[in-house]
Amino acid sequence: MSAVTPQDAGTVDGTRALRFVQTARGILNANAVTLSDRGGIVASCGLPTGMSPAAVTDRSPLRAVVPLHQSRSTDVTIATVSDDHDNPYSLTVEWPHTPVLERRVGVALRALARTASAAVAAEGVVPVEERLIVAGGRILAELALTAESVEELLGGVTAALGVLVDGTSAGVSVLNDRNFLQVLPGSFGVPDELAAAALVERTEVATSTAEVFRSGQTMLANNPAVDLPRFPEWYECFRVERLITLPMIVGGERLGVVHVANRSTPFTWREARLAERLTPFIAAAVAQVRQRLEMRQREELVVAIGRAAAAIASGTGTDDFATYLDDFRRVLSCVAVVLTFREDGHRVAVGDAEPVEPKTGFLGGIDADSAGLRSAMHRPEMPGEFGWVSMQVPIVVDGEVRATLALLRTPWLPFRRHERNAVRRMAETIALGWTTDQYLREQAETARMKERLRIADDIHDRVAQLLFAGKLSLQSLEEGIGGELPADHPAHRGVRRALELVERGDREVREVIHHLASTASPVRSLGEELCTIVAEVEQQFGIEIRVELPEGDSVSEPDSRRSAVLLSAGREAMVNAAKHAGPCLITVVLVARQTNGVVLRVADDGVGLRGAPPGYGLTATRRKLTEQSALMVVKSCPGGGTEVLIEMPGRRPKLA
Repeated sequence: MSAVTPQDAGTVDGTRALRFVQTARGILNANAVTLSDRGGIVASCGLPTGMSPAAVTDRSPLRAVVPLHQSRSTDVTIATVSDDHDNPYSLTVEWPHTPVLERRVGVALRALARTASAAVAAEGVVPVEERLIVAGGRILAELALTAESVEELLGGVTAALGVLVDGTSAGVSVLNDRNFLQVLPGSFGVPDELAAAALVERTEVATSTAEVFRSGQTMLANNPAVDLPRFPEWYECFRVERLITLPMIVGGERLGVVHVANRSTPFTWREARLAERLTPFIAAAVAQVRQRLEMRQREELVVAIGRAAAAIASGTGTDDFATYLDDFRRVLSCVAVVLTFREDGHRVAVGDAEPVEPKTGFLGGIDADSAGLRSAMHRPEMPGEFGWVSMQVPIVVDGEVRATLALLRTPWLPFRRHERNAVRRMAETIALGWTTDQYLREQAETARMKERLRIADDIHDRVAQLLFAGKLSLQSLEEGIGGELPADHPAHRGVRRALELVERGDREVREVIHHLASTASPVRSLGEELCTIVAEVEQQFGIEIRVELPEGDSVSEPDSRRSAVLLSAGREAMVNAAKHAGPCLITVVLVARQTNGVVLRVADDGVGLRGAPPGYGLTATRRKLTEQSALMVVKSCPGGGTEVLIEMPGRRPKLA
């Protein structure tokens, strides 16, 4: 039911007033809408209950929360807002029981109240359309500066465009970093996951979004399922019956397109031309809000990464990193973030990927050995189809992958360029944390070793010397009484017993000193360290590796730094053979150079080199070896397989 009060005909265009409340009802998806002024009801649409909170002049900003009145007797939710003029129009809207009003709907309601006086006033010196364009421009200008989300902006866009051309639905699609035209949240009033799934390639044919973006020309489709048959299921899902699609251009750059839909009668080019006049305001507001939100997200990402770095500087280990990863996950709107360590497979996980694991395979697909950035995604093809995107970044320390940082986002919404850069920075921060962890562990171990040596020194310098002095005193006593007392005298037995105890105590103390000193300064040969690494690779890949070591002390071992680089290079060669050579026998041989230093040979009889360019791990290994004046050669074996030869010089000569 719709009605217009006759006594307002002198100042109000009844037809426009009725059309306004009908459009407002469609935009707000309400049971009833009533427009009133100080004299009473001007127009109404639907079946209003007649209950309305008192209307007062409301100068609240567009994004202010709309107060709701719950009517228990009729089970409806009522809201009344007014224009901010001196003689305000008030707009009363009734919905089925609604505990909370969406921010998009709240902004649309206040925006509609702002446009009421321009929309319903009788024709005057300034045409109604001009007044509506000015009112719409003001709404969009305010939201460009104040909107805290794209959804809030879409509420204002829908109200401003809808009242101008009598449409009840609107949406915006923008070009993203992947060259897809992506529908923004809040468009057409659909859920966010449905909007995130709606995107088309800019080169797609027979779609209004791509056609208008490419051509820069407005398009009308009063029967989209017939006029634009490429994606009929999306028009049905978005409840689009009639459609105008307009290009959005800012500063000569194509930003995307804006849609206005669902006029009660077919759109004409008159409505299209009116919408075109408001589109520059929409484009500027969309660009400004998205830029402002991106800047805010960038700042939040910097803060999140900065907090993580500060925690590392204060001694927080990577195992205690969950709080900082969760902050990072929240800013990036990810379902889950998982840090997986390569050495033992240990994980630090925040969020919850388990419910979507059957669809995404995210947790099972984390590769802690990968040295490159990896991404995976499933782009929805149909409305309601589940979409997702994941990203994995290696944590690299001294050219070696130590862990992997993996992120999962649903619904499908690709990571933007600045987000990908932030993930890389967080990975670098975690790498710093890993290095700090190792440094602190080494420092703690060094401190422990020093303390053991100090204790050993104290025992040697004090207790052992006292025992030695006591032993000498007892020996002197025994010699002194030897000539004065019989051999079987109890004093002889007591002195001998005391001397035996002191000698035993001296031996025990010296064993303790030896144990403390030896454990404080563990010395493992290069061959022993190599065997440990071989055992780790065998366990990791379930294989057997043959090892040949030189006998005795024939190896002139390099210094600790060169030994570490040599062992790291050997591990890389063994891992590459285990991963890429196929079923094969791997042989590791360590021999002494005739001059000074060692040669490490890692060979397999697998598939051999295939002409592929060297990977990151091999390149980093070669660089680290070069820094130590070492040489590495990778070549094919005559009978098949691959051979890696690493020649490492001995200890650097000390300066006099």
